[in-house]
Amino acid sequence: MSRLTAAQHQSPRCPINVAARRSGLTAHVIRAWERRYQAISPNRSATARRLYSDWEVQRLVLLRQAVQLGHRISEVANLPMEELHALVGRDTLPGLEATPRIPLTRLRLVEAAINAAMALDSQAFLQSLLQATRTLTVPALFEDFVDPLMNEIGLRWRDGRMRVAHEHFASAHLRTFLGDLMTSSSVAPSGPCIVVTTPFGQHHELGALMVAITAMRAGWEVVYAGSSLPAEEIQHAVEVRNARAVALSLCYPADDPRIEGQLTKLRGALPPGLPLFVGGSASNGYARVLGAISARWPQNLCEFNSELDLLRQRLG
Repeated sequence: MSRLTAAQHQSPRCPINVAARRSGLTAHVIRAWERRYQAISPNRSATARRLYSDWEVQRLVLLRQAVQLGHRISEVANLPMEELHALVGRDTLPGLEATPRIPLTRLRLVEAAINAAMALDSQAFLQSLLQATRTLTVPALFEDFVDPLMNEIGLRWRDGRMRVAHEHFASAHLRTFLGDLMTSSSVAPSGPCIVVTTPFGQHHELGALMVAITAMRAGWEVVYAGSSLPAEEIQHAVEVRNARAVALSLCYPADDPRIEGQLTKLRGALPPGLPLFVGGSASNGYARVLGAISARWPQNLCEFNSELDLLRQRLG
C-alpha cells in the first residue's frame, strides 16, 4: 500500500476537531505539539481557524503511534516522515487507524488470561502476564493487554459470566503485577512531584497504578497513595510534598453521587492553577463536574504521557 506524500496531500481542509478525531489525539495535544515542537504547521482560514492536510493528519497518526511505543514527543516531533514510518514499522493511512487494531497474538494473550482467571489457575494467569511483558513495550502492555483485560473482566463480572471470586482473583494478581512493575520503574527523583490516587469511594486502583507507572517513566516523582482517598487527604499529600500536579483514576462505578462533591471540594482545596488530571473508564460519567472544575481529561495513557511531558517542560 503506497504511502502518502506531502506533494499529494498538502491541500488543507480539515478543521482541528476533525484532525483530532482522525488522528486519535485531542485538540489540546495537537495545538501543544504544534506550539512547543513545531511538529506540524497547519494553514489558517480567513477567520484564523487551523486547517490540516491529509499529510499532516498522517504525520499526527505516526507521532501518536511513536509515543505509544515509548518515544518522547520531544525526540520524534521533527523527524522526517520516512524516519517516522521506519520508527513505527508499518505504513499508515490517515484517519483509518485512530484506534489501531490489536494483533491477534495480543488478543490471544488477553484470552489466555481470561481463561486462567475463569479456572482460578494462578500459574497460568501469571504465565500470561509474563508472556505479555516479554512481547509488548510498557505503553502497549497497558493499552493492548492490561486495559482490554480489565474491561473484559469487568464486563463479565457485571453481566454474570464471571463470579466475584474470578474478579477478585484477577484483580489481586494484576495489582501485584503492576505494583512490581511500578517498583522496577522507580528511579532516583529528578522531576516534579505528582500525587496519584483515586477519590473517596473509588476502590479499584489498577488504573491508578498504570497512571503512576506512566508518570514515573515520564520522569516525574510519584507519590502513589492507593485508592479511595478523601479530598482533604489528597490536599495534605500535595502540601507535604509540594506536588505540582494531581492525577485521579475513576474506574467504577460511573454514577457514584459522592464523586461530584469530592472532586469539587478537592479543586477548591488545591492551589489555584495546579493541574488536576482525571481519567479512567468511568470518567465519562462525570463529564459535567470535570468541565466545571477545569480538570484535565486525557482520553488515554498516551495522551496523559504527552501532557505530562509538556507540563514538565513548562515547569522547568
